[in-house]
Amino acid sequence: MPNSPIRPDSDASRVRSRPTSTLQALRRRADEIAASAAVDAESVSALSPADAARLIHDLRVHQIELELQNEELRNTQDALERARARYFDLYDLAPVSYFTVSEEGLILESNLTGARMLDVPRGALVNRHLSLFILPEDQDVFYRACRNLAMTVMPQAFEVRLTKSHGAPFWVWVEAATAIDDDGGTVWRMVMTDISYRKATEQALRVADGLRDGWTRYQQLSELLPQLVWTSDATGDWDYLGPQWMHFTGFPAEEQLGLGWTRRLHPDDRAGAIAAWSAAIAAGTMFDAEFRIRRHDGVFRRFKARAVPARNGVGVITKWVGTNTDVDAEPAAPTG
Repeated sequence: MPNSPIRPDSDASRVRSRPTSTLQALRRRADEIAASAAVDAESVSALSPADAARLIHDLRVHQIELELQNEELRNTQDALERARARYFDLYDLAPVSYFTVSEEGLILESNLTGARMLDVPRGALVNRHLSLFILPEDQDVFYRACRNLAMTVMPQAFEVRLTKSHGAPFWVWVEAATAIDDDGGTVWRMVMTDISYRKATEQALRVADGLRDGWTRYQQLSELLPQLVWTSDATGDWDYLGPQWMHFTGFPAEEQLGLGWTRRLHPDDRAGAIAAWSAAIAAGTMFDAEFRIRRHDGVFRRFKARAVPARNGVGVITKWVGTNTDVDAEPAAPTG
């Protein structure tokens, strides 16, 4: 059965069109190869019809095979281009900063996140020393890590503070490893993660621990005092009562916090005590007043109340610390 010609819509002929210049160049190259391997005309004319048909069939099969191979190569190239595009999307849009650094410390490449982190256009980072962006106090940490990386070829991890052209320094966690570039040279791949929030949290926890330890010591000391000890917040609401106060009044702390303590005062002294306390809160000055407090057995005893404001580093009142001293108590008998 004679071979049917290749139809334009066959699978083998469905190939992508190439630029005209490329096709012409390929055609010229094919003509040159064909001319250099031309078959003797007498040999071709000597072929029998069956041999000639078989030769034509083989040529067509070879042509189809080449077209299929070309199609497969084009599909592979397209897949590689798509993978390359995805890689660069992931590289540039990653939430961490990527840097390729030479052994001399020069920035060879950066992703967009790294450029934004340093607040420098990506093109302007190339061939600049990475150490220029490291806080002077942390330069030794960076140089030591780079030296270890060059000498041991072992991955390094460390923390340093970076600086931008504008703004305060910030902390980053750096993971660095060696790699081989396209030219066979050694480069360093560095991944940097902004850990400023973590550092701020750690600092806040350290401050909180210090305050908690200080408050614990204050409570321990206040419980040893003979006075009735208490504290209030900046607005004047009492937020802590020492055990002496509850022992004297006979009421739980929950009923006396805020302004509940005023209910334990003598009715004739209550308005004056509240007015003096409000005036001290408004002026930010020491609270100094006398009033009678009802004891758990119903007896009223006169107390001298004093409180001073505690201020933070910028002078803002954060708390009040006060004591009430029983002025009706009998003085201690002299010794000796």
